[in-house]
Amino acid sequence: MRTKAQRLLLSTFAFLLCSSCANHHFRISADGPPPTSPHYVELLADKQVATLHFPAGIYSFYAVDDTGSYYRTPRPILQHTGGGSVPRNGGIYLSKRNPRKLRGYIFYAGALTHVGDLSGTPHSFR
Repeated sequence: MRTKAQRLLLSTFAFLLCSSCANHHFRISADGPPPTSPHYVELLADKQVATLHFPAGIYSFYAVDDTGSYYRTPRPILQHTGGGSVPRNGGIYLSKRNPRKLRGYIFYAGALTHVGDLSGTPHSFR
């Protein structure tokens, strides 16, 4: 009986530790992007990552966290499923550490989720 209680306590502690590590202080910024970040990221071609379709167009600055900046899509990101397509909110994430590495993100199940690598897609910063 004691080992079950220890496992429960250990798993609860691990969950709390992991959830606190994932918080990078995400915040929507009314002041615009930081001085070192572009105002817009333009995808010059569509990009598909697994079942997610990121449309070409100008992604505008949306939010920031401790590690980078978020840019919102001009149109919904489409998630292709067996029953059709589901529109998702999301866009492009630009890391402060490596600004040439673009990642996609979507809001899925009430959480922001980073998906795929968009770095190889033709793009420009504005």
